[in-house]
Amino acid sequence: MARTRKSRRQQHGSAWHWKQTDCWYFTEPGTRKRVSLFDENGERIRGKDNKEAARLSLARIRLADELSPATTPQSDCWIVARVCDVYLADLHRSANPEWAVQVGKWLNDLCGYCGALKVSEFKKKHLRTWLQRHKTWNHNTQRNVIGSIIAAFNFCCRFDDLDSNPVAGYSKPAATARVTSFSPEEEKAIYAAADEAHGRFIKACILTGARPYSELAKITANHVVETEQGMFYLLKARTDDGQHGHKAAKKTGKDRRIMLCEEMETMTRCLIESASGNDVPLFLTTRGRAWKRCNGVQRFCELKKKLNLSTDRCMYTCRHTFAKRTLSGYYTGRPVTIEVLAGLMGNTPKVCWDHYAQWADQYNDPLWEALGKSRKEREVA
Repeated sequence: MARTRKSRRQQHGSAWHWKQTDCWYFTEPGTRKRVSLFDENGERIRGKDNKEAARLSLARIRLADELSPATTPQSDCWIVARVCDVYLADLHRSANPEWAVQVGKWLNDLCGYCGALKVSEFKKKHLRTWLQRHKTWNHNTQRNVIGSIIAAFNFCCRFDDLDSNPVAGYSKPAATARVTSFSPEEEKAIYAAADEAHGRFIKACILTGARPYSELAKITANHVVETEQGMFYLLKARTDDGQHGHKAAKKTGKDRRIMLCEEMETMTRCLIESASGNDVPLFLTTRGRAWKRCNGVQRFCELKKKLNLSTDRCMYTCRHTFAKRTLSGYYTGRPVTIEVLAGLMGNTPKVCWDHYAQWADQYNDPLWEALGKSRKEREVA
């Protein structure tokens, strides 16, 4: 015969007696936390027979909670400027210095517009109105700005006590790749108009496909490696001081190898012989300073204005020119695949496919042949 229980479990939120300690408790709503009940003298209520005293103590607690003012939500303790400060403090320690400075400019501009707003008052409409005030920002810039702002709020939600991100899910415009390349005529005109140091730096960018300022400008004699097959520049994923050695190091965690053609090998040996030390950058300005984004962009803008080049030309066009010429077999007469190009440029195949597949004939020819048009027929037409 089944044994019947003489007592039933107490309802949630009511006082209950624990035989082990002979004391009365209640459980906080939504948690499993056990809270002791005390009488008016501050003594624990003991004994199974003191149920009424336990109920009275619990009633006093509930009444005090109802009369006390509501606690301030965590979001009301935060303002937009504080979110930006917390995020930038970490960004300057962990990210590329140039990127951290650029993000700081964007966030400081946002704080100038609505930095004093509480996070609970900050809405997507404020972000939209602020973005509309910057009419010169293209889709790529807007995308980076929105991503930085969302990242700032997500950082405080994840590593601090901010409750929620008020602009989570804000729609970012699609990225538009600015993929341009120099023609042989433009390249020749650039070398003729630029000074020796600037022309050498541009030529090295075109021949190696290296990123101008985050890679090529940092190359010293210590980065040069010679093997039986040839010479290459080696950028470690991590430097001695713990920083990232190149742009993609944080994402891939791999070392970057910049392979050199024969012309670049000859140029590199001459630069090493004339360098004042193994730790000095090989590519310097006419004043003997390292190339940086500030002076590099200024010099190229002056050159572009002098030659009346298209406005979409920039130093990164050198890297795109390397990609286009390598895919088409400009130097060797043997086109390469997207996968090989990715290894040469330090990118993933997906990135190269998204940006440079338009220049790869080995991928475009089958599409034309599917329509009954071969390469010879197109050349005749």
